[in-house]
Amino acid sequence: MSTEYSNGYWGKIEYWTAELQKAIDNNNLTAVDSCHRKLDYFIQRQWDTKISVKETTMVEMEHIGKAELLLHRY
Repeated sequence: MSTEYSNGYWGKIEYWTAELQKAIDNNNLTAVDSCHRKLDYFIQRQWDTKISVKETTMVEMEHIGKAELLLHRY
């Protein structure tokens, strides 16, 4: 079951940014890494609410073909 956020993921981004700062202040590399990973996740989720990558990919695949699409990306 997915959770919908009325304000996107900004609350999560703000929370993990504050936690990251605490980890930095405490020189806790393990916590810095963990907070960084959480931020990466929620920042990507926020971008995903703004940009529909999956729809673009499907349109590209229909027009170009799967094999050609892979060649164009690399």
